[in-house]
Amino acid sequence: MRPPSRRRRVGAPSDPQPEPNSLCGSSDQNRTDLISHLPDCVLSSIISLLPIRDSIRTSIFSSRFRHLWKQNPLHLDDSTIKSDQLDAYETSQAVSRIASVHPGPIHSFRVSQFDLEFRREVDDLVETLTGKGIRELSLGFGYQGRLRYRLPSSVLQCPTLRKVSLSDCFIPPSPVVNSSFPNLRELTLEFVFLWDDLLHCILKSCAQLEVLQLMNCSGLQYVRLSCAKLQKLTIHEEGYGSHAKEVVIENAPELRSLRFGESTVDCIRFSVQHVQKLEVLGFFSMNANMRFGNTFSKSYNQYEMSVNRSVGLPTVKRLAILVGFADGFKRSLLSSVLRCFPCLETLDIKCIKSIGPAPDIGFWEQQAPFGFFEQHLKSVTMVNFSGMRTEVEFVKFFVQHGRVLKRITLIYKHKPSATWQKTKRRELRLKNRASMYLEVVFVHKSDFDPDSCAWAPLFHRPLPGA
Repeated sequence: MRPPSRRRRVGAPSDPQPEPNSLCGSSDQNRTDLISHLPDCVLSSIISLLPIRDSIRTSIFSSRFRHLWKQNPLHLDDSTIKSDQLDAYETSQAVSRIASVHPGPIHSFRVSQFDLEFRREVDDLVETLTGKGIRELSLGFGYQGRLRYRLPSSVLQCPTLRKVSLSDCFIPPSPVVNSSFPNLRELTLEFVFLWDDLLHCILKSCAQLEVLQLMNCSGLQYVRLSCAKLQKLTIHEEGYGSHAKEVVIENAPELRSLRFGESTVDCIRFSVQHVQKLEVLGFFSMNANMRFGNTFSKSYNQYEMSVNRSVGLPTVKRLAILVGFADGFKRSLLSSVLRCFPCLETLDIKCIKSIGPAPDIGFWEQQAPFGFFEQHLKSVTMVNFSGMRTEVEFVKFFVQHGRVLKRITLIYKHKPSATWQKTKRRELRLKNRASMYLEVVFVHKSDFDPDSCAWAPLFHRPLPGA
């Protein structure tokens, strides 16, 4: 007979016990450095995710790490270098040294802290960047009196640049302007002094341009835009310099987003000749001199705007509009304008002060539903909602006809009582809403984050200290 097998007791001394923390070692002698076993490509990827200061600091770990940070394309931002221990000059020196030591490519670089007293250092740095495959360049120096950074010609001729943002800069007239930014996709100019011919020459050579933003640029008078691949255009002036008088978009067949600043739209004459693909439009103002193909037109010498609803803009999905509900004429014109957007999905309204004939009570109850009520409109936001009767009647019209509406957000200035909100909800007759999923939300302006709004950069904001 086979002798009975003897069961081993769990945890008996004869059993081999795994050493605690065997992966890292149980003591200093046995501890294993797992990071050192990783291949260079993995370590390089890890270092690329660190801020530039930390990625450079890894070079003190060992000789193996000394040059790993150089194997990644560099994304350099001077704000990540600046510290309490470094003054403006030392910061510029540190940034320049990093850019000169890194072999490239340098994919993006942003200046926001440099003092223009060190203009020569900035020039040397920019020359270094343009020689190392820079793709995205942002130069912003803030307001420094009458000083403006004079852009070197090497930036205009850089073939690798895809995205450029210039603030408080000056583009000098030069023969190279006629061949500037050959492969640029996105251009933002803010507080840049321009003139019509200069802008025309720049845009003429930007055959690949898709995004153009002109923010508070002075010196322009009559702007003619012709960009075959332009998809997004933003023009905004807060009154810091002289406003342009006229903007004409002659040829932009791919244009999908057209945005005007709140304080700009009433000061400039706009004419858009082709809008076959336009999806985003705002701010739209009924006081403005605007012409959109055959849909909207307003004579420069007449007050009344003509609206051709039979043509319309069926491609527009998001609209931002300035409305004065106290003006009865504007209210009736608003009804005609909204009927030109049969496929509208998002409507953003900002209520503004207006003076005109008193509106008729019951106007919206007599209106036929808009074309977008049936299948398209899902969101309505009204800024500066005061609760006046004409505003309530307008919102109630949407509540009772918006079949797919999901949310109406009413943002009010003055914080009312709970009784006020309850009264307004009752006036809106939410029990009779056309959409069972509709939610009406009241938000106080102090609780509303303007930066979360798609139109925030275009809101009129008073000057600091004003």
